[in-house]
Amino acid sequence: MMLTNKFILITGGAGFIGSHLVDTLLEKRNEIIVLDNFTTGRIQNLDHLTSKIQLVECDISKPGRWHKLFENIDYVFHLAALADIVPSIEKPDDYYQSNVNGTFNVLEACRKHYVKTPVTIHPATVC
Repeated sequence: MMLTNKFILITGGAGFIGSHLVDTLLEKRNEIIVLDNFTTGRIQNLDHLTSKIQLVECDISKPGRWHKLFENIDYVFHLAALADIVPSIEKPDDYYQSNVNGTFNVLEACRKHYVKTPVTIHPATVC
């Protein structure tokens, strides 16, 4: 897959993996939009890139204007998730909302806006 000069949206782009993906994709002259609610991601991971990307703070587990950002996007990398085991047992509803509803909402935004290639790499399933 050649990812050069594309319009790419990354959910969870302020996390450790997401921010490194942003770095790599920017090297290939891509336009990047990052969506993150900063629950686990950190703005410091993207401080060196704020002039090169569009950074939007939002919660993908809830409906909102963020879905309009999927217009004219070529690729979506979905990395937004809650992944810690103990808190998931203590607050299962939060994890369900974030991981299940969030993923559904991202895929639905991809469908509605005809994203060519949604790529779901869900950290909660990577072990």
